[in-house]
Amino acid sequence: MENDKTDERLRVYLASPLGFSRENNPYRERIKERLERLGLSVFDPWEQEEVAQRIEEAMSIAEGAERARAIQEAARFTGAVNAQGLKGSDLVLAVLDGTEPDSGTVAELGYGCGIGKKCYGLRTDFRDCGDFPGVALNLQVLYFIEESGGRLFRRIEEIEL
Repeated sequence: MENDKTDERLRVYLASPLGFSRENNPYRERIKERLERLGLSVFDPWEQEEVAQRIEEAMSIAEGAERARAIQEAARFTGAVNAQGLKGSDLVLAVLDGTEPDSGTVAELGYGCGIGKKCYGLRTDFRDCGDFPGVALNLQVLYFIEESGGRLFRRIEEIEL
């Protein structure tokens, strides 16, 4: 698990659903490039090789109880790696695009906020998915971002942490 705090730069945890499709990799890379240009060190859960290896191994097992058990263990391991990544980071940036933000990304954002991290959101999707017209996100998600001292960005180029 990558969680080296010897790097003196501020560390940002990049919460996103962008690893579920390789087609999203260029978008994720653009975000990481912006963060690195700002002098930040990035913890990207999608780059945790042991997580990917455990999930791949679990998914390769034939259907049945052994496979179900292996998937549950891989899921617990993934959650623990992500929690450690959040604890070891100074900030959280959550990618919140889509008609409804990804539940795992919102969970990471909430966990980060709950343990006292300053949280930010990135929503480049021009559609509002909030509870009220003109509100870009669910009011609780937006509230927790702002309550933590962070803010919502609408373009990658606007990100300032």
